[in-house]
Amino acid sequence: MRCSARVQQLKGDVLDLRGRSIQYAILQREVDTNRALYDALLQRYKEIGVVGGGAAPVSTVDDASVPTAPFKPNLFWNILLGLGLGLINGMVAAVVLEFLNDTIKTRADVRNKLRLACLGAIPKRSRKITLVEELEDPASPTSEAYSSVATSLRFSSEHGVPKPLLLTSARAGEGKSSTALSLCHNLARLGKSVLLIDADLRKPAFRAVSDKQGLTKLLTTDEHVSDHVTATQYDNLWLLPCGPIPPNPADLLSSGRFRSIIREACAQFDLVVVDAPPVLGLADAPLLASVCNDVLLVVESGKTRTAAATEAVNRIRAAGANVLGATLTKSTEERSGYGYGYGYGYGQYKYGAVERNRSEVVMLGHQAEG
Repeated sequence: MRCSARVQQLKGDVLDLRGRSIQYAILQREVDTNRALYDALLQRYKEIGVVGGGAAPVSTVDDASVPTAPFKPNLFWNILLGLGLGLINGMVAAVVLEFLNDTIKTRADVRNKLRLACLGAIPKRSRKITLVEELEDPASPTSEAYSSVATSLRFSSEHGVPKPLLLTSARAGEGKSSTALSLCHNLARLGKSVLLIDADLRKPAFRAVSDKQGLTKLLTTDEHVSDHVTATQYDNLWLLPCGPIPPNPADLLSSGRFRSIIREACAQFDLVVVDAPPVLGLADAPLLASVCNDVLLVVESGKTRTAAATEAVNRIRAAGANVLGATLTKSTEERSGYGYGYGYGYGQYKYGAVERNRSEVVMLGHQAEG
């Protein structure tokens, strides 16, 4: 009995010792954890103390002052730089445009680029004044300019104004019909009998009372020139209109009949002026030039390219004709203006001549006597 009680007592002491050992281990771990936290806090505290107690590595070099004006942008230098860059860009653009826009603009361009004499420059006309009104006023800038061209033509050959004289241009709308009418009007005022022949069989610029008479009728018949010539509203100025528009203009002009018509006209009139179609793209103008021999080239200022005008001159000379010179139309070199609207449309042709609202170069006449 006593032994069993002792054994039970010893078992209880052992279990109590185990519990105390476990409690000790737990407390030992808490002590170690608290000691680690304490060491970390102490280390951090020391670091803060070192940083807070040291001298700052910043020193004052110069005292800041309030500026009296902004440092940038500099208005003066910016304006100067802008003017310089603008001037350079403007010069470069002007040179580029000069090379790209290679057109005949001035009398000097006619002489230097085309190697032709410039017989005159017609100023660009205001739309408010018609060509007929300008021609009726001898003191108008346009009338005086054409008088200068007529004077130059009188000195272009030993015998004065060539007879016959053919007027043409490189392309349509350059004012050749207006120039032909103006020159004929100017020469007719001098008391000479002048015949204007509308040889543009594709898009005639002049018209008569009837389409039954004209150049196309003469080219297909043996009738006399006097039977188809009509008087105009101007004294001493006569018109040989185109007549009915033929389907084959080049074939009609290539026949020898046109040469005999010109010969007959020169025998009846003091001066004969032929208004021809443009040179480029058509065979009509070279055929007419080979018969008339003397040619005046009409060039529109600022519109006709140098290559086109040069090609026109070469084609005329290849036909055996002589290019007397060039007349510059719609020029801005003069103060007063001259404008001329002449539209070519070789795709579609209408029977008849150009109406007044599309071209001011219109002449009404009656059948000539004799």
